[in-house]
Amino acid sequence: MSLAILLTALYGGYWFVGSRAVLSGVETALSRLRDQGQVNYASIGLVGFPSRFDLTVEAPEVRGQDISWAAPFLQVFALSYKPNQIIAVWPHEQTVTLAGQRFDLGAEDMRASALFGADTSLPLDHAQMVVKAPTLAAALGWRASATEARLATQSISDDGRAHRVGVEITGIEMTGAAPTGLGATPVERAYLDATLSFDRPIDRFAGETVPRLARAEIDEARLVWGDMRAEADGTVEVTPSGTPEGKLTVKLVQWRQMLDAAREMALLSPVDAANLERMLDGISRGTADPDSVSLPFTLRQGMVYLGPFALGPAPRL
Repeated sequence: MSLAILLTALYGGYWFVGSRAVLSGVETALSRLRDQGQVNYASIGLVGFPSRFDLTVEAPEVRGQDISWAAPFLQVFALSYKPNQIIAVWPHEQTVTLAGQRFDLGAEDMRASALFGADTSLPLDHAQMVVKAPTLAAALGWRASATEARLATQSISDDGRAHRVGVEITGIEMTGAAPTGLGATPVERAYLDATLSFDRPIDRFAGETVPRLARAEIDEARLVWGDMRAEADGTVEVTPSGTPEGKLTVKLVQWRQMLDAAREMALLSPVDAANLERMLDGISRGTADPDSVSLPFTLRQGMVYLGPFALGPAPRL
């Protein structure tokens, strides 16, 4: 009996010391980010004795240059004997503000799991996220929903800088801004398979110096919506200044339907839509299938080119 009591006391001491270390580390990291104006929160609490570390951040906010995110809470769980393996759970309702526009994000269930290496820097080994029945509603009046969204990443290099990333969203539907005749047709599948390389590992120091994307190898990107399909592949290098350099090939099937949809959703002005239609029509004339076009994009010296024609400045990454 005395041995059992001793072991229980030792384990209780381990949980207390471990929980204090976890809570102190999180509070220190979040306080530093709050001082920098990047995050805010109401409180942090930790429970779960004796087998878990259950951390709850109340009213978290994350702020970027043109984007912010807020939620009622964020929970992170870990087994006390496997603190390098965590599960994160988000609430059913969240808010995202992008370029001054508010979007309400909802989900029946939204959670992720991650495994970190047994090194003091805690490099990310792999992670996955599943969102069931996600919804996105804009103040402008439109609403998007999906059956499920999945994201997975796996470290594929010894230094932890390269990750194989997969994203899949199924059953996407839009209301309030859907083109006539397409509103009842869900996007069957949006899919991405890519390898992303960063200038530093994704580890516990990422909060202090955010890893910068250095290279993106897109093996396959695909969007299927009714008869329409868009596919892309290619490789892009990102300079230290954030300028992308490389080549992407985009294939559009039923491109005229896509153009009509873009017009009805006001994604293109009448002038831009007319110019784009003339260009795509000219490209498709010499192909076996005039409803499909293959577009070779080049990103060079801060500009985007379609073949030899400059389209405009490339986005900064």
